[in-house]
Amino acid sequence: MTRLRDALGDLAEQAPRVDLAEAAIAGHLRRRRTGRVVAALATATALAVTGAAVTLPWTSTAISVAAQGTEKAPDLPATAVGPLGYAYQTPCVVKPKLDCSTSHWRVVTRSGKTYRLPDAPAHSSTGFTMPVSISRDGRMLAYYDPREGAHVVHDLERGTRTVSRLRLSEDRVGIGSLLFVSDDGRHLAFDPREGSKEPGMVIDVRTGAKVEVPGTFEPVSLKDGVVSLVRYLKTDLWLMPVTGGGKPVRFDGTFIMFSELSPDGRTVAAVRHQRHLAEELTLLDAKNGGTLRTVAIRGLPEDRGAVTATGPWRGSGEIAITYSGTTGLRTFAVDVSSGRARPLERFPGNRPGLTLPGRVEVK
Repeated sequence: MTRLRDALGDLAEQAPRVDLAEAAIAGHLRRRRTGRVVAALATATALAVTGAAVTLPWTSTAISVAAQGTEKAPDLPATAVGPLGYAYQTPCVVKPKLDCSTSHWRVVTRSGKTYRLPDAPAHSSTGFTMPVSISRDGRMLAYYDPREGAHVVHDLERGTRTVSRLRLSEDRVGIGSLLFVSDDGRHLAFDPREGSKEPGMVIDVRTGAKVEVPGTFEPVSLKDGVVSLVRYLKTDLWLMPVTGGGKPVRFDGTFIMFSELSPDGRTVAAVRHQRHLAEELTLLDAKNGGTLRTVAIRGLPEDRGAVTATGPWRGSGEIAITYSGTTGLRTFAVDVSSGRARPLERFPGNRPGLTLPGRVEVK
C-alpha cells in the first residue's frame, strides 16, 4: 500500500493546478468511463497485490502497481502491414516511484501482428498521455513525435510516414489531450488540453494550415471533411467543415458519448447522461437539435457492464458500440430501429489506453 500511495502522490505532484473533480467529470464525459474516481482508487487498492494495471480517470495514465515484464514486439516497419485493429500502451511501473519513461504505444493489426511505435511515447516528459488515433478503416495512424516536434500520420497500407508541416512544442500536449485523424490522413483534429479555454485546432497535415476552434469545444470525430465538436460539459454539437464555418446546435438535456454523424447526414447517437447505465441510445437531429427517438438496446451480456463508447456507424441503420463488463471489453452492432445488438469483436484485457479505429480511447 505504501508503494501505491507513493505512486498516487507522484501523480498529484505532477498534475497541473486544476480542479481534479472537474477533470474527473470531464474524463467521464469524454472518455466514456462509467465508474467513479472512488471506484477506480478502490480497484487500484484491490489490485495492488496482483500487479495489474489500472487507469486513473483524471490522468488517463496507466499505473502498474507492481513491476511487470512486457513481451517484446518489433518496431513498426516502413512497409505495408495492413489495417489496424487497435492500439494500446505498455504500462508504467512503480519502482518505488512512478516511472512512465519506458511506457510506449503498440499497435495490433487486424491479422493479429503486434508492433511497437518507437517514435510515439505513451507519455510526455511532464507525465501526460500522448494520444494516438486510428482512422475508421484502420489504414491511417496518427501520433505526436517529440523528435519531429509535430504530429505524424502513418499510412499502414503504403508504409509511408508524413510529418505535419505545422510544428507544435511537446508542452502543447496537456492533460486529457485528444487526437483524431481523417480517413485519407490529410487532416487532424487536436484538442491540446481537456476542458481548457486553450483553442483546439484542425490541422492540414500537408500544408500546415490550421483552423482554431474557440471556446471549450472538444472533437468527437473527424469524418468526410467534417469535424464533430461537443462543447465541454454542455450539450452543443458543432458540425464544422475542416476549413471552418458552421455553428453549434443545442440539444435539450445533457448527453455524453456522442457518435460521428450518420451516413444520412442528419443523425448522431448519444447517451443521456442521467441514464448512462440504462443500456439505451438517444438519436438526435444534428440539424435542428431535436430528439428523434430513444432506442433500448437488447441482447447485451448480463454481467453488470455498461456502454462505454458509440460509433462508428455501419450504415444508416446500424451503429457500433463498445461495452465493458466482467467478461471484458466487447463491441456490438446495434440496429437503431429494433435496438437488437449483435456481437462484433472481443478485446483482450489489461490493455491500458485501448484505442479503436474511429474512436477516442475507450478503456
